[in-house]
Amino acid sequence: MILLLLILLTVVGGVAAISIVVKDRPKQVGGGRPQLSLPAAGDNLIERTVRDLRVDDILTIDGKDFLCEGLIAYDEDGHRWSAGRVVDNKDVRWLVIGIERVGAGATRLMTTDDTTTITGYPPEAIVVGEVRYTLDKRGAATCQLQGDVGPLGDLKKDRPGLHVERCRWWLYSAPGDDTMLVEQWGSDYRVLRGKKQVEGTIELMPGS
Repeated sequence: MILLLLILLTVVGGVAAISIVVKDRPKQVGGGRPQLSLPAAGDNLIERTVRDLRVDDILTIDGKDFLCEGLIAYDEDGHRWSAGRVVDNKDVRWLVIGIERVGAGATRLMTTDDTTTITGYPPEAIVVGEVRYTLDKRGAATCQLQGDVGPLGDLKKDRPGLHVERCRWWLYSAPGDDTMLVEQWGSDYRVLRGKKQVEGTIELMPGS
């Protein structure tokens, strides 16, 4: 009788041990490989594009690498766009992204035009050389300046980091891809001229 009880206890103990081992094994799917757990929602990596430009990003434009040294973030009643100051040695340009209020918005690669002087309210049309620019749209935005934004950096002196400025703007278009942007900062105007860029022609390498 005692021997029978010992055998019964041995069998029950073995079954319990096997059950524990099975429970501790990772669940498997077809092919015998362990099932991988999905990353949490916050772990998903989203590849940034030029439309998500940030200070210290590197842009490849026409085979040359430009460093984004400064950025202006515009907000006009919830419509947001940006302009990045991108630099390669002495070659300084502005990449204006998404200024249009509707649609995806074009990307414009522009340079500061110091030869076109605006002294009062910008006109409906501006002629530079053989190119006639006509007013397309205008507005006013609240702007936050980040990093090195060139001469506009004077607006940041002795101001807190999150200080914002007001900017009035006038966007002009011309036949083809030619484009012009006039901005008013305080009593000063600045003129940017350049061309619209084909989507995907500018490559971005995120900064550290």
